[in-house]
Amino acid sequence: MMNPQNIKTAIEGKVLPEALETLNELLAAAPEDANMLVARGKLLWSMGRHGEAMSDYTLAAKYDPEGPATLLIEHSNSIMDFFNPDLLNP
Repeated sequence: MMNPQNIKTAIEGKVLPEALETLNELLAAAPEDANMLVARGKLLWSMGRHGEAMSDYTLAAKYDPEGPATLLIEHSNSIMDFFNPDLLNP
């Protein structure tokens, strides 16, 4: 099992499933830890699981309204709302 200090390194090294498992275990012990929720949200986003990431960001913003989750929600919504008509008409 990974320890919390190795999570960032694991994400950067693309050891995503192992990092996700560790974050899930940490959040089981401390479900209201906004920083861990943000970390798991970022990891889920990088895995293409955007809905789950947004859920984690929303929950983190509930626990820590002044934290980074609020900005992550705004940025994620901007990304998901992006529309480029040139991609539809080759």
